[in-house]
Amino acid sequence: MRNLKPFEENTITFFDEVVAARRVSDLDPDFLTRIVSYRTGLVIAYTAYDGHFDGQSLITAVAAGHVHPTKADLIKLYSYKAKVFQNLQFKLTTDENRRLINTCQNCTINEINSFDHILPKDEFPEFSVNPKNLFPSCTQCNGYKSTVRRNGSEALFLNLFLDVLPPDQYLYAVVNVNDEIEISYTVENRTGLNGALFSLIDSHYRRLHLQSRFSKNCEGIITELINSILACKNHLSKENIRSVVLDKASRDLNKFGHNYWKAITAIALIESDDFFEFAITQEI
Repeated sequence: MRNLKPFEENTITFFDEVVAARRVSDLDPDFLTRIVSYRTGLVIAYTAYDGHFDGQSLITAVAAGHVHPTKADLIKLYSYKAKVFQNLQFKLTTDENRRLINTCQNCTINEINSFDHILPKDEFPEFSVNPKNLFPSCTQCNGYKSTVRRNGSEALFLNLFLDVLPPDQYLYAVVNVNDEIEISYTVENRTGLNGALFSLIDSHYRRLHLQSRFSKNCEGIITELINSILACKNHLSKENIRSVVLDKASRDLNKFGHNYWKAITAIALIESDDFFEFAITQEI
């Protein structure tokens, strides 16, 4: 899990690009005319959003209260598969080395196949195409988030444009070896993280069911590591194999986030003597 760099250009200009890319439909020939008539109000709303974004106070944003048909029109502008949104996704997910990040950073499990509306578009239709309100995500995370974003004045999910992730470890993997390998995950504040930040991180992981999702998706990591051990066992000592795995995991943590679940899993596995003994017996 890592932060993404937010949209840095003029947001109302992006809105204009979205509108310009839409074609007049025979089924609703007046749609674009209506959308253009909303623009003055949206300029005011987008300016207010920028203020909340820069002040990291989106949790206090108040919806404009749009109702039908305006609400339906504004939501209709959003279409994930439209080229203008695909271009936005490419821009937001290209890192400093010009490499594409194609994994949802809300979970770091699934591929990106949607945008998460940070302020839900059903409640805030005025921001349905605001690029600072669109975070590249997967539909599974979107489904878990639904339209719930806060508990009173407390946010329930990380905004990975704004909430800077700490370099400290808070995700831990526990390896259990019997006839098969089982891995469970916990989120713990062992390093004295700021209480409010840790509470937000913990809420994000719980409400997106990340610990259980990690457990369901860890088989590939286990199999890959067993195969690596088997390939090296006749050439390297146990400690040398462990050193190589730990070095790769450290590099992955630096690249993909300090609590990247796959690297945390690999570390827990290779540091388990029970797992190592299990692995070297798996030769077919």
